[in-house]
Order: sequence, then structure tokens, then C-alpha cells
Amino acid sequence: MMYTITLEVNQICNLQCAYCYLGDKTNQNMSEQVAYRGLEIAFLNAEKHKDRKLWVDFVGGEALISFPFLQKLVEYTEKEAHKRNILVSYSITTNGTIMNDEILTWLIKYRVRLKLSIDGDKETHDRNRKTAFGAGSYISVIKNRDYFRKYEEETKRLIQTAHVVTQNNYGEAFQSVQHLVENLNFRMIDTSIDVSHSWTFEQLDELGEQWENILCYYIKRREDRKEFFWIPVLDLKKYGEKLDGSGFCGVGLIQIYVKTNGGIYGCAANLGESGYLGNVDKGLLAHKIKKYRELVKVSTMCSDCTIHQKCQSKKCIMNNLSYCGLLDGHNPDICYFERKKIRLWEKHHMKI
Repeated sequence: MMYTITLEVNQICNLQCAYCYLGDKTNQNMSEQVAYRGLEIAFLNAEKHKDRKLWVDFVGGEALISFPFLQKLVEYTEKEAHKRNILVSYSITTNGTIMNDEILTWLIKYRVRLKLSIDGDKETHDRNRKTAFGAGSYISVIKNRDYFRKYEEETKRLIQTAHVVTQNNYGEAFQSVQHLVENLNFRMIDTSIDVSHSWTFEQLDELGEQWENILCYYIKRREDRKEFFWIPVLDLKKYGEKLDGSGFCGVGLIQIYVKTNGGIYGCAANLGESGYLGNVDKGLLAHKIKKYRELVKVSTMCSDCTIHQKCQSKKCIMNNLSYCGLLDGHNPDICYFERKKIRLWEKHHMKI
């Protein structure tokens, strides 16, 4: 199984998005020393895996603000991967406002998978994704459309658009996906829900209707041979699979997130104290990872729940810890929506 390291190359951004998972950013840059030590940990773990594959994911802040640093890191990673006989892949998340010929050439050369944050049409997008001066950023993203199209043409890879559903835009979720597909011609849409705030069941009921509208739209376009890839469909399909009963997501064993200061976390879902797994100087806290793994194996979390066997969210250790500090805890909003997704699968799975 591929080993993944996410490098938070900076905590600097030219936007101030309402739902940023970093909260108040420190304006800190990751040092070369921190990056190289983090990559060393990742390489050592990748070497233990049979397929000897490593995925390096760059995030910020806005990662492309640190473009010269990214170039240096990839040059280093390429040399190390060749020396160690490791197959390495790259990805980057960007707000899409920073792009030029040099960046495009680099993205194409190293086939860096591009994840673009965009929430829908101008009105919806600008509601949460504003500049430091309070202006919307939609126009700044759209002006780079030619770069995005050329990237897809040259790499033969689809840009993955990250569409975030929040409490002030959930009623427009279907409309937003439709805009991204039909007006902007994106063909890979990753719709996710902001779980940093509590939702009411009434809001989640309406969001469930939006989810079904998007799913039916996805099915109809596929039938009409105008298909796009809606990533939440992957989650729905898992309800038809036999799930691994361990309940362990693999944080620390197959993936780590390295912050600008060198702290190592399981993933971006929990960058608080309960998600801390060590640092690049002293390495991973093996006893903590082992504890998580063993606790989950014997956990009775939600064992009385009627959807316990099918539930996917129970595996999100970092989310559970972030919400209540307990592996045996759970986020009731996620649980409520999990039931809705299962019902969608049961209703539409023959066409998915």
C-alpha cells in the first residue's frame, strides 16, 4: 500500500476563507530541515512497503506562494526516490489564484496532481472564499482557466475540484456541482462537508436532498454519455463492499501530516493535541499509534447502532478524537448523515 506524506509548506495565504482548517494562520514557512526530515521518515516507511510507492502531497496556506521551495523539495525527492528505488507521485492543493507559465510547466513536468478549491458560481464561492480585504476570489480563479485547461490537455489528468459545503451554502450544493460541470467544464468534483461547526438535523435533511439531487444528476449524465466523476460516489460504493472490521484507518502507518513546525499528525482532520503523533526530530510516537490500533480493535463504539456494520465514519479516528477526545466517541452530525448516505445507496445502487 502506498505511503502518503502531506507537507504543510506554509501557513501563509492570500485568502481568508471562512472555513479554513488551519484557523488563524501563523504566517510561518516550513524550513528545508523540517521538510527533509519529514521526507526521510516517509521514505523509510515506503521502503517497508511491498510496492515501494510514496505519495507527497503539498498544502498550505496557499502552497504555491512557496513555489521556489516546492521546486527545491521535488528536486530533492526525485534524487532520493531514484537512489532508493521508490516510485514517487505528487499532488498539491491550491486556491487557483496563483498561476503562471513557469508553475504550469513545473506541474506538467512532474505530473503533479492538481486539487483546486472552488465552491460553485461567483455568488456562492465568494461568500466564503474572500481576500484579506474582503473581496471575493472567484474572478481571480476564473482568469486562470486557460492554464487549467492546458494542464489537463498536457497531463491527460483531470483537475480535482474541492467543493466545500457549509452552513451558508448547503442549499446550493446541487446548483454548485452543476455550475462546476456545465459552466466551468470540470469533470472531477470532490464535494465535502464542513464539520467544524454543528449542524441541525433540519439542515442535514435538506443537505440529504441536495446529495440525492447531485447523485441523480451524476447518474443521468453518465447515461447520456456526458459523465463526470463525483468523488462521494466512491464512499457510497463502499456500502456494497465487505468492510475491514478492524476500524483502523492507518494513520501513522500509511499516512502522516507534517506541519510547518515539524509536528507530525495523523491527517488534516485533527491538527490538535489529540491528533499529535510525534515530530520530525524524534520521529513517530510508535506507542501512540499502537494504542490507537489496539483500542479500535477492541472498541465497542456504536456497537448497538443499527448501521454499525456498514458505517464508514466510525473508522475516522482523527475526527472522533477531534470532536470529543475519545476513540469511543462520535460526531452525531456525521452519524446522522451517514444514515442518509446509506439510504441513498440502497435506493440508487443499481444505477451507480
